[in-house]
Amino acid sequence: MVTTEKATEVLQGPYEIEGGFVHLRAGRCPECGAVFCPARAVCDGCGHRGLDEILLAPRGTTYTFTTVHQSTPDFRTPYHLAYVDFDEHVRVMLPTAGEETPRIGAAVEIVLGPGPRLVDGEPEVGPHALMVGTPATETSGGNG
Repeated sequence: MVTTEKATEVLQGPYEIEGGFVHLRAGRCPECGAVFCPARAVCDGCGHRGLDEILLAPRGTTYTFTTVHQSTPDFRTPYHLAYVDFDEHVRVMLPTAGEETPRIGAAVEIVLGPGPRLVDGEPEVGPHALMVGTPATETSGGNG
């Protein structure tokens, strides 16, 4: 869980802390209802300008994942990236938290933590997907 002190340091990021949970910021088109994360200025679905800012639920489900073994020197490897489906009908790619290999269909909670990206030699703190439940379906995972 995120502490209040930590939360006040990061409120300007692509997420907000509400009720002790991390919510990613997204945009919803007021014309067609399409949701985008990160938010954008123009809807890809209908071309409407000016999307409404929304906060995604703090939990989602792992759609799929991959394990990155090679990258630039700005990233520690290996690390996992997961596509997470949210109830708001949007899929977001996030690094995963913890050492456990992601599971397709697993419930995840969005948490803040150090990630694979290095800034001045230190891991950057940001949103990650942390597995919190049992997978909805037992399928092989990722291309790692």
